[in-house]
Amino acid sequence: MVDTEKLEAVAREELVCLWGDLNEARMYAINGKWSIKCDQLEERIKDLTRLIGPIPWEEIQLSLLELGIYQRVHAELGIDTAEVRPDMAKVAEVRARH
Repeated sequence: MVDTEKLEAVAREELVCLWGDLNEARMYAINGKWSIKCDQLEERIKDLTRLIGPIPWEEIQLSLLELGIYQRVHAELGIDTAEVRPDMAKVAEVRARH
């Protein structure tokens, strides 16, 4: 028997990791912005997001929020909820502390 709660928890953890991998891939891209690896990770993020829904913006790296990457990915999926609209004042506040 499949434990669907555990499966969803594992999928959410993987999605958080994929966002982190995307942030890292973007930093190591030759131009410092985007690469083929970024494209591949974005597709994996979209596939998993379609299955389990979005990860709250509070769990996403600041640069992905500041650059609008997180927001763009969800807009392309047709997801427009408060969960994916970061509070940019809070993002700026956190950035200022780091």
